[in-house]
Amino acid sequence: MIGERVGFAILEVIMERRDDFFISEEVAEWIGLKKSEYLSRLVLKGSPDDIGVEDFHLFDSYIPGSIEKPDSIYESIEDHQRIRTYIKTYSEKVEFHQVVIGVVLDDKKHNSDIFIPILTFVSKKSELVKEFMSGAKILSPKFN
Repeated sequence: MIGERVGFAILEVIMERRDDFFISEEVAEWIGLKKSEYLSRLVLKGSPDDIGVEDFHLFDSYIPGSIEKPDSIYESIEDHQRIRTYIKTYSEKVEFHQVVIGVVLDDKKHNSDIFIPILTFVSKKSELVKEFMSGAKILSPKFN
């Protein structure tokens, strides 16, 4: 089945960037629906004094660090798909949390898992981030 090429958006779980992985049209459509669902939830639960959706792109440079060295990771099954959520808190000029939600697909050809981001957002509000912490916690924060 010829699918959609998603090379620039793919991160292998071990963070090797790949551009030779194809997803089916069915999975691409599901990802689009999930993105809309998560974005709707984000808008409904968000607050006016938080970082606006229009500014999320300003934090894109933090995405690799949020996936490579997250503070916590959650994993769940939705619609028979494995959803993984990476969360990392940064203390820059202001403290903010970055949340990267994606689907983990099995790449049988290379015997590996592929992580495809669905939605990435940032927030100063812990309560909002907690709304997206679902499933089993597979990495917990380490405290001294």
